[in-house]
Amino acid sequence: MATKLRGLLNLSKIDKNLITTNAKGEKCIWIDVVENYGNQPDQYGNTHAVVLYSKETGKIYLGNLKPQEFGAPRSQAPAPAAPAAPAPAQEPAKEEEDLPF
Repeated sequence: MATKLRGLLNLSKIDKNLITTNAKGEKCIWIDVVENYGNQPDQYGNTHAVVLYSKETGKIYLGNLKPQEFGAPRSQAPAPAAPAAPAPAQEPAKEEEDLPF
């Protein structure tokens, strides 16, 4: 299996003057993906942060990322469950003589 980083970016935190245009005329921003301090997941399992740096405002946190496994190779896909073995034969229960019916 492979691991990807998944998260949500808060686009409302991006100042319009930080959006640039690339050679193809597409709107872009420069971001950094950084590991959490101490390389430890936070209380929600996030291991990385997406950060935008601005000279005017400093560091702007756009969101967090956490690892997520995906794409199990077919050769390692779980095998179908084997049928359960039949229960060992039991002796028939002896009838009690003083049944209420």
